[in-house]
Amino acid sequence: MLRVMFKALAVLALLSTLPMPKAPRPQPSPDGALEILSMPNVENAYPHWSRDGSRLLFQSNRTGKWQLHIMNADGSGDRLAFQSAFDDNFPDWSPDNSRIAFVSNRSGDEDVWVVGMDGKAPRNLTHHRGRDIHPFWTPDGKRILFNSTRKSGEHFDVWSIAPDGSGLALVQGDDREKTCARLSPRGDRIVYLRAERNDEVFAMNADGTHGVNLTRSPQAEGWPTWTPDGKRIVYGSERDGRFALCVMNADGSGVRQISFPPAGAYDARPSLSADGKKIAFNRQYGRTIAICVMPMPTSR
Repeated sequence: MLRVMFKALAVLALLSTLPMPKAPRPQPSPDGALEILSMPNVENAYPHWSRDGSRLLFQSNRTGKWQLHIMNADGSGDRLAFQSAFDDNFPDWSPDNSRIAFVSNRSGDEDVWVVGMDGKAPRNLTHHRGRDIHPFWTPDGKRILFNSTRKSGEHFDVWSIAPDGSGLALVQGDDREKTCARLSPRGDRIVYLRAERNDEVFAMNADGTHGVNLTRSPQAEGWPTWTPDGKRIVYGSERDGRFALCVMNADGSGVRQISFPPAGAYDARPSLSADGKKIAFNRQYGRTIAICVMPMPTSR
């Protein structure tokens, strides 16, 4: 018996000196997408690039509450952006990455807040019992577009406010639901979602006039964002019953699909790096929302 035990210990000692096998590295899917963060039954959503392309800001519900996280562009170094006892979500980085605009329930309902990277002294910008969501900084950092139900009490309209809470202004307030409004890099147009038969990608002048339906499709669309040169729009579009990423010219022409999620998954919430070369986005499998990165296809 002792001889068997000593033999087993010798084998264990030998095994401990051998190099441990490395975990397999994530492999890109056929569309070039690489999953850099995936946690079973956890939603890691709304990734946003830092200006230098080295980090990603996103929201996660891994603790049971929505919290804001930052990680390196390869998925390493995942950490809390700041400590919070509340639900914080819909984050967007200021153009210089010095501040974060986000939505929080810390005042009792959904308001838009701004905080510095140290997490100290967060400021409530919107102070309203209506729902205020989807804050997006303008490219010059002087305004924040967001969506609010404060006008109608029911559907979301497009509003604008300064980062210090001054200058609240209604940009577009017709009788249709409007979300995900973003100002173009040149500052002359706003792309957004508008509810028609389903959600369609619209664009309007920066003053809220002359809204035009760019997609006009029977499928639902979502999460439109400008390329850094303002010449194209990347967005989600329903394909065969599930969402994939598509790109089109700023006038709605030249539509093509650029991501191809595997069976049972769908792709959403794209974010373009400042150099326009990479897309961070979500690939969802049931209750798991992963963060992926893929090359931005060249125009043709």
